[in-house]
Parts: sequence; C-alpha cells; structure tokens
Amino acid sequence: MKRTRRNTGFSLIEMATVTGIVAVLAALAYAALEVLPQRTRLTGGALEFAAVISSARSHAYGRNQRVAVLLNADGPTLGDPIRYWVVVDPWSNLAEAMKSKPDWKDLKELTPGTPAPPGSEFSVFDSGHFNPSVRVLSGGFIEAVGRVAHKGCTSLLATRIGLAKGQPSVRPDIFPPPFCFVPSEKPCTFCSGDGTTKPIRGVIFFEPDGGVTFADAHGNPSPDGAASIAFLPVGGGGLQSAQAIVITNTGLVRTFSAAR
Repeated sequence: MKRTRRNTGFSLIEMATVTGIVAVLAALAYAALEVLPQRTRLTGGALEFAAVISSARSHAYGRNQRVAVLLNADGPTLGDPIRYWVVVDPWSNLAEAMKSKPDWKDLKELTPGTPAPPGSEFSVFDSGHFNPSVRVLSGGFIEAVGRVAHKGCTSLLATRIGLAKGQPSVRPDIFPPPFCFVPSEKPCTFCSGDGTTKPIRGVIFFEPDGGVTFADAHGNPSPDGAASIAFLPVGGGGLQSAQAIVITNTGLVRTFSAAR
C-alpha cells in the first residue's frame, strides 16, 4: 500500500494569529524601551541630588563648619542643566554675599565680606552639573499629581503635626504627615525664579549640629521647616515620571514619585 505524505505546514489563520501576537509583544517592548531611559535618567538625577545633600551634611559634621549647597537650575524653556556648588561657609556670611549680588549666576561672583579676611574666597569642595536630561518641573509637584488629600493631613491630629519652625498646612496637600505643610506649587519652594523666564536659584545651609535652613537667591531665609524640589525628564516620559525631593530642617530627605 502506498503511503501519502501529509503536508504539516501552518494554516493561514494560524500564521495570522502568531503574527498578531508578535506584533503586540513588539509594541509593548518598544513602549517599555521608550519609557525606561526617561525613568533611568530621572532616577539618576534624583539620586545625584540626594548624594550631594548627603555629602554636604557629612562635611558640615566632619569639619564642624557650616556647609552650603547652591543651586542654579533652569526649566525646560531655558534649557541649561542644573548646576550646583558645595561650599564651606566658615564665616556664615554667604547669605550676605548673595544679598549684595542678587543676580549671581556663578559662585565666583560671590565674595565673603566681614569678618572674612580681605581677599578671601568661599572654599569649594564639590561642584558640577546634575544629569542634563533632568529639569525642574515648573508647576511644582502638584502639576504632575494634582492636589491629593492624605487622610493623615486632614485629621485633627494633623493640625498638631509640624517640624521645628514649620507650620501644618491649612489645606489638604500632596505630601503625607509630617510633610503636610510643605508647599508644592513651585518647582523649588525656597528658590527665586520660576525656571521658565528666570533661573531657579537658592541655597541650602547645613549646620554642624545637623540643622538645615533654606534661602532664596537673595539670601532671604525660608520660614518653612521643610522644602521640596520637583524634577521631570526632558523629551518624554510625561508627568507620571515626575519626582519630588523633600528636605526637612532636621536633615530628613525623602523622595516622592508621581507614578500611579
């Protein structure tokens, strides 16, 4: 008896089904690859900022001297990366130097006054740029997440929650206790400028005893017990990739993400 060989190839329906599945998987993989670099760059920028803060705190404690972190940040419109300088402020007169030169753009423009010896300069032990793919978020963290009320911030207990020199918010805010009172409508809550028409500039002071204070570009201190800075990657990722860093006047640092 003669055997006939049966054709075991794929049918048109089977091939169409497999092709459709492959196309869907490829689209998902491409989308993931598109978003991943943005999240990686943002995380890198946030981590770099936290690392600079940690270094400044350590130097203040180790040197038993006041240490400051100066920021000069542009938003997406202005386009320049975030610059920083970590300097020793042994005479505690950096704020006065900023007041005398309110339009400063570089540390070299700031000169120590009395009681510093003539010809003195602020000692820089770290400076540079943050990740160039990260910018400050002009509308603050609220632009990314909206105003979300935390139960802890709306309770009676929240009215008694506050860090030293800080006041609890009288309205629901996006940060949980004990950060309810941290304003978040600005890209940098203690800085001067909006990042769109004017650079965002400010300074964070770290004391040897662990205390932290904030001041704007003119050296005017912030009355708040904490401050926040919002970041967003450039060129994609959307507002869901935004992050905010909160620094308290006790040295606590916490990062919040807009991702759902």
